[in-house]
Amino acid sequence: MLNTKKISIIIPAYKVEGYIEKCIRSLADQDLSTEEYEIIVTNDGSPDRCREIVEELQKEYSNLILINQENQGVSMARNNAIAIAQGEYILPIDPDDYVVPNVLKSVYENAKSRNLDVLYLAYEIFDLEGNSVWETDYESKNDTIFDGVEGYFAPRSVEMKDPDRSWAVLYRLEMLNQNGINYPKNVPFLEDGLFLGKVFTVAKRVGFLSAKFYQRATRMGSATNSKLLFSKKAIDGFLLAVNDLMYFSKTIPNQSKERGLINHVTAKFVFLPLSSCLKSNNFKDFFKIINALKKLGLKKLDLYGCSGVYLRYGIAYNKSIAHFMAVYYSRLFKVKYSR
Repeated sequence: MLNTKKISIIIPAYKVEGYIEKCIRSLADQDLSTEEYEIIVTNDGSPDRCREIVEELQKEYSNLILINQENQGVSMARNNAIAIAQGEYILPIDPDDYVVPNVLKSVYENAKSRNLDVLYLAYEIFDLEGNSVWETDYESKNDTIFDGVEGYFAPRSVEMKDPDRSWAVLYRLEMLNQNGINYPKNVPFLEDGLFLGKVFTVAKRVGFLSAKFYQRATRMGSATNSKLLFSKKAIDGFLLAVNDLMYFSKTIPNQSKERGLINHVTAKFVFLPLSSCLKSNNFKDFFKIINALKKLGLKKLDLYGCSGVYLRYGIAYNKSIAHFMAVYYSRLFKVKYSR
């Protein structure tokens, strides 16, 4: 599809009737003309008034587009918006968050002038009472252009909140389409992490912008605040992600930086469900996952490019399952009693 817009903003909407109007109005209060960008909302079969609210706002904003679909989950809601996007860049936004006024022009000009594939935008987190509790600090990265692998790891630290977020990041749409990258279906937790792993494997130019941009609200009941990580649905999703990454990695040369990144992300999706099972002493599902990994050909992991805890777990896992369990419980014990 021809890029007739500068930016396509994509918003998945489900059970957010109390938030979505403020979100959309913040995106309309910008310094690009309505002809230069579009706001695409996917109503993911929401049982509340999301559809009606967006339809009313369409009377005010000519660049507001609404997709109505049966409930398919956040990934397909985003994918269906991307499929009709006409922007040079796409910008995922969550429906219960907001953007500060008059920033889109500088965001687009920053990405365009530096020929970026990906642009990380600053965000601030607010608690349930509306108090600011944390914000990004990209000041030292403003003038640097990273390659994809460097860009993936650049913002990650112990202090970093939500490192695997795909929202408030600008992506060149052509890059996604040429490499067949979209959001994964049936991966209900950390679907952003799988999407990002692929994006940063193919991205050539990644930048950061420290200017205030995104306001992240804390909302009870949202996916990031649930116990989804420990559910069977999440564990099945992690295994689907591992299989997806294995297929994607076939096009990436061995012993390359990009292959190393895919190995690192694969290890993450292997060890998150295994760790969650061990933490809850759920040995039945733990060994089901082990058997499923063996069927996928992952009795041992390729650890080239892995780092941190995933490398430590990987070394232990490759020795034996018993060794991995011992290393995990040893680390859990140290964390528990060091607090």
